[in-house]
Amino acid sequence: MRGRAGWIVAIVFAFLYALDAFQGLSNLIGLTQSFASVDVAMPGNAVFTLVGLIVVPILVYALILWGTRRLRAGSALLVFLVGFAVVAVITLDLQSLYRSIVPFVI
Repeated sequence: MRGRAGWIVAIVFAFLYALDAFQGLSNLIGLTQSFASVDVAMPGNAVFTLVGLIVVPILVYALILWGTRRLRAGSALLVFLVGFAVVAVITLDLQSLYRSIVPFVI
């Protein structure tokens, strides 16, 4: 990214993507504790979907940061917005997949 504006865009979106990754981490920790509190093992597929909620925002941000390194701030802003929308869609898909694996609420 070129200039100070590009770095400001990258830092603002780093916060947003990190917030999404933190929500995935809190889901993983909270649901693991919920399963442990009732002495039930969490299915392996459910763990992988919860880990995906953490990994996807970080991976998408890293790819976008690398891909926009030569773009101007306005173009980078649009790419980060599209990437954030993609992360939102993947997050909803993973949460839906988790609900299909673990249909009951603890």
